[in-house]
Amino acid sequence: MLSQRGLEAFHATMITGSISGAADMLNVSQPAVSRLIRDLEHAVGMDLFLRMGGRIVPTREAQELSSEVERAFIGMSSIERAAAEIRRGHRSVISVAAMPALSQAVLPDVLAKLHSERPDVQVQLLPMRTQNVIRHVAVRQSQIGFTAPTSQQFDIDLLDTYRLPYRCILPQGHDLATKDMITLADLDGRNFVGFTGTAATGQMLDRIFAGRRDPPRITARSHLSSIVGALVIRGMGIGIVDPFTAADVVTAGGVALPVTFTDQFAIAAIRPLGQKLTPELETLLALF
Repeated sequence: MLSQRGLEAFHATMITGSISGAADMLNVSQPAVSRLIRDLEHAVGMDLFLRMGGRIVPTREAQELSSEVERAFIGMSSIERAAAEIRRGHRSVISVAAMPALSQAVLPDVLAKLHSERPDVQVQLLPMRTQNVIRHVAVRQSQIGFTAPTSQQFDIDLLDTYRLPYRCILPQGHDLATKDMITLADLDGRNFVGFTGTAATGQMLDRIFAGRRDPPRITARSHLSSIVGALVIRGMGIGIVDPFTAADVVTAGGVALPVTFTDQFAIAAIRPLGQKLTPELETLLALF
């Protein structure tokens, strides 16, 4: 079995080119380095150095092994630096899982503001479907999640719920684009870009349209609101999306109008069950 000390002795010997240099580098005796090298050679089952008089010469096998050991020591150094930064409070890593609509629109702005206030914070933003957000947070792979509200019981705590009005998005020049408000009747019989049934918005729209005498004609579906917006802009039909995606559609040259729906786009902020919010997470939530 390989020992950490044996690898350290090998690494130091390869760097310094001698047993004495390695001994000085590790602050141990030369016999100790020699013994560690011999033990390592026995463990790996091959000679690593040729002894030529008072000198040692690395074998070809030692040269090949050295590159692997070097990578391992670089990784260890990185871990040591990270631990030191965390110990001094100079480093914090937070993982945020979120539904795609938020990952692509509002959260990048929130995280940019967080970075300006807390430049020491490193963030992982992980876009995923609603149920995956919940699972990711429940198993503590993310410290905070933004997803659709759920009535199911998971190992999570609900931090807050936000409700925002939906928007109807249309391509530029559409005959409905001059209206102030879009009603359900305006959608009847129209080409429509919808969501798949796995999306919360898709489930809501399918329920509403099922009760219409002349429901919209679905031309395409996606579970990503950004794809719905892209298809609408390209003339595939009109769509109903969250206000963040709607703002992006307007930026891209489309039109977004309010709708008369009583249903609203709902967001739940969640955390792992019983986990305390760090100051960084509290700041992120406040900015959101």
